[in-house]
Amino acid sequence: MRHPLPRAVLAVALALLAACSDDAPAPLAPAAPAASAAPDPQVPGRSQQRPGTLADLPDAELWRYVAAGDGRVAVGLRSPGASRGVYRGRVLVGRSEWSQGRAAVAAQRGVTLLRADTLLPVLELRLDGPAALAAVRKLPFVDYVEPVFGDPMPQQFAGVGGCGWGSAWTGDRQYTSSGDVYSQKWTAMNIPAAWALSSGAGVTVGLTDTGISANQAQLLSQFATGESTGRSVRLFYLTHLGSAYDECGHGTRMAGIIAAPRDGRSVGGVAYRANLVSVRQASGVAAVSASDAAGSVRAAAQNGSQIVVMAWESLNWLWQVSDEIEYWHYNRPVLFLGAAGTSGCGDGILDSNVIFPADMPEVVAVTGITYPGGGVPCGIHYGSDVELTAYLSVPSTGQYTADVVEMGGSSNATAVMGGIAALVWSKNPGLTRDQLRARLQQSGSYYPSRHSKEGYGLVNALKAVRGY
Repeated sequence: MRHPLPRAVLAVALALLAACSDDAPAPLAPAAPAASAAPDPQVPGRSQQRPGTLADLPDAELWRYVAAGDGRVAVGLRSPGASRGVYRGRVLVGRSEWSQGRAAVAAQRGVTLLRADTLLPVLELRLDGPAALAAVRKLPFVDYVEPVFGDPMPQQFAGVGGCGWGSAWTGDRQYTSSGDVYSQKWTAMNIPAAWALSSGAGVTVGLTDTGISANQAQLLSQFATGESTGRSVRLFYLTHLGSAYDECGHGTRMAGIIAAPRDGRSVGGVAYRANLVSVRQASGVAAVSASDAAGSVRAAAQNGSQIVVMAWESLNWLWQVSDEIEYWHYNRPVLFLGAAGTSGCGDGILDSNVIFPADMPEVVAVTGITYPGGGVPCGIHYGSDVELTAYLSVPSTGQYTADVVEMGGSSNATAVMGGIAALVWSKNPGLTRDQLRARLQQSGSYYPSRHSKEGYGLVNALKAVRGY
């Protein structure tokens, strides 16, 4: 089956600007490639940095992945003799070598050039067979070759803890002064106490997910109502998806936890006065397309997001995506948060495996524990990469305006953490991104120790906002 071309350039679906008094930062101008790219002995090769990725597979084995994805591959370019083309946000391949590499790749028999990126040295191709794959991989300009549709396995698990509009919330109901619902789990994390000091105003949270329900006015026309005036929500989508609206349910519930308005109609979000940038990058939770995942990160970063929440997942490391995240991490003060992973209990996916991209050092990996302090349950991923922890299963927005539904999994924990990060940065705008990250760590229940499953532990929002 042929897949329409996912594009890294995104189209604006809606710009629902509500009397916004918090102007978003100007997008970062694309950095020009280096004029020359001599080999740098301090820059590790891909396999040295992260061995065992799809790009390391032998030709025959890699082709099986590529063939399953209609022959689509991402090709990173480099200068001949260099260890790689991008490292920690720096483009290391010169413009001349970039052009030469593109021409050399496109000239190979059996290669169709689908897209050439202009910000990072990446090409997307369709290959007609294993011979074309082998020929491209031998070129001195080629840094890596990996399938765009990197792993058929996530599709099998895409609905686990992911798609669905959520069942009606039957847990405890605490209420804000305006009558919006939250849970005592947030009280146990000192979020209501933090609200006395911060609302998230002036901070923009980017959410790369499945979009927002067209029927959920709380996240559309009612987003800047009640106590949540003076902010904006903007919706973007990958062109081939056709719309910014959620058909899965995951993105709507994530957005509600982060930033639903405080107006007495439904739930209240953690950062109820933060701006929101929603990027619809897929119709499900699995990162089936590396191109789409990378494009969604770029859209969020280029449109003023200071915090980017990512609760999609891949069972494989994807260089096209990791280079994109690193580019924005090292060139702009963006805090990236990633869900550690949620799968079915006993489904064969190891819970001790923090999934990509949460396992990147540039991404804060978040997992969840049961209330009150019951530990990480089966099906929620954990491990040494985990940095922060929140409580699982909280109320959020559903498909329709008045819905109050449940959301669980490491996704919900990551959304909560995105909201807390916005509270901290709103109260302390002078903090750098790395200082903000350290402040969140220091508010963890285990800090300065680090738990083998739960990182620095359950975050105390009040301590994070105050700094003590």
